[in-house]
Amino acid sequence: MLSRKTVKALKVMPWAADKPSFSAELSRILAYITRPQLNCSRVLSPGQAQASQPPSNPPHWLLCAEDWLFLGENRPCVAYSFSMDRGDAEFLRTVSLLECEVHRFDPSNSNASGGHPGNSLASNHGDGGAVSRHKTWLEWRAPKNRRHRKRSTMDGISQTLADIIAALGHRTVDFLYVDLLSAEWRVFQNWIESGTLQSVHHLVATIHLQWAGFEVGGTDEEVLRYWFSVLQGLQASGLKLVHSSAGEGHNVLKRTTATAHSSYMLSWVNTRR
Repeated sequence: MLSRKTVKALKVMPWAADKPSFSAELSRILAYITRPQLNCSRVLSPGQAQASQPPSNPPHWLLCAEDWLFLGENRPCVAYSFSMDRGDAEFLRTVSLLECEVHRFDPSNSNASGGHPGNSLASNHGDGGAVSRHKTWLEWRAPKNRRHRKRSTMDGISQTLADIIAALGHRTVDFLYVDLLSAEWRVFQNWIESGTLQSVHHLVATIHLQWAGFEVGGTDEEVLRYWFSVLQGLQASGLKLVHSSAGEGHNVLKRTTATAHSSYMLSWVNTRR
């Protein structure tokens, strides 16, 4: 299980230039999110169950399938997906083809994604490929008085990823997909500070740059520096960027810019597993 170590505060990076500069901070972020840190000779593309060479027409996301980073033989895998816009269909299909134990989290009442209804935050051991749905959502504020809730009472409330992993009885999450509609920055910070990322092997996440994000404040330059500090925190936790795909639009913190997109879908692999 996840260790309950003392929270280590996120390290704030120095300014990119001698003084706060929007262009310098943005350029530093773009340099990070558009340049993969690990070249994978074998990858798993959306909707595929077999690894292959990187496709000539890169998809929105992919998984690094190098032998030393991917699933071992005869080992069950676990996959989580947090997506309110239901853009995770290809991810769910892919991890289902791998016969993972799959859990999809969405606080809405929609049953559009199919799968088992999540009447309780329970596991689906032995039901590889089936998708269990839960109305639980991600929380980034660690409760002051942590109490493990009973599985039957956890749906319909927000929980940290560490608590969800513990409630489901998992030790690791092999594949994690998140599209948190701008809440990702505080959630990522929670994962970094709590050490939760030690239990995540592959992460596919959309980052949004249109606005600062939930509970993120400060000047535009301060927000950009905070974002970069979070990205560096992910890297310090062992995550290496393996793929980047730009989204639509060219709006960063309500400013139109030709050099950046409004969102990016990023694929990481944890090299410290």
